[in-house]
Amino acid sequence: MSREPLRPEPSAVPEASVVEPPADGKALRAAVRRVSPDALSTFDIQHRYVRDLCARTGDPVPVRMFLRRWGVFVELRNCPRRAARLARLELAAAEATDTETARAAAQEIAHILDGATRRSPAP
Repeated sequence: MSREPLRPEPSAVPEASVVEPPADGKALRAAVRRVSPDALSTFDIQHRYVRDLCARTGDPVPVRMFLRRWGVFVELRNCPRRAARLARLELAAAEATDTETARAAAQEIAHILDGATRRSPAP
């Protein structure tokens, strides 16, 4: 599997197209809307669920996990090439007929996800 850059080249992507994943619900929702409008309904459903859960239990961890997960989602979609590469790798891993191919795809997926997790701000 070839390694593509995880960040767009500065000259390749206009400054305004990179969306910083914020660490609060309202701003994060706006970022999700910018990078993937089709995911907004899922975001809203999950956001309501974790807010209700936290209100019932008094435990803030589900909201923090939600913000973290969606922050990584935004980070992954900041670069269309990276998002497309991740989708191709996921498909390759799912359709792999041998262990070596599946492992190579999984390792590259892990590399991409690790980078996105490190770049995404922690809530």
